[in-house]
Amino acid sequence: MPQVLVKINKELDKWGLIELQGTLECPDSVQLQNAHIGDLHIDRSGTPQLIIGHHILTGKIQKLDKPFGVMKQSGPNVWNIKSIIEEKYIFKTRPKPIIEKKT
Repeated sequence: MPQVLVKINKELDKWGLIELQGTLECPDSVQLQNAHIGDLHIDRSGTPQLIIGHHILTGKIQKLDKPFGVMKQSGPNVWNIKSIIEEKYIFKTRPKPIIEKKT
């Protein structure tokens, strides 16, 4: 399963890990590194929803057995810890199209 690091909360510098079933496809001319792929929302019941284009994926949150550290190199042999990742967002179901009802 592909895994992607995401920044969950800018103010708290909270990061998470998104795990997708399948692949993200894009044209060869598009680079996914540092690109905006979609929007992550957590509803009132704590269920994560990922919106990519005109599709929505519903997932679940799982605590990691062993936390990950997000580190940035600030010099030769010097690394700073930016954040600790303690949970991942798993999306296993097929995406559903978002259809707008016209009135």
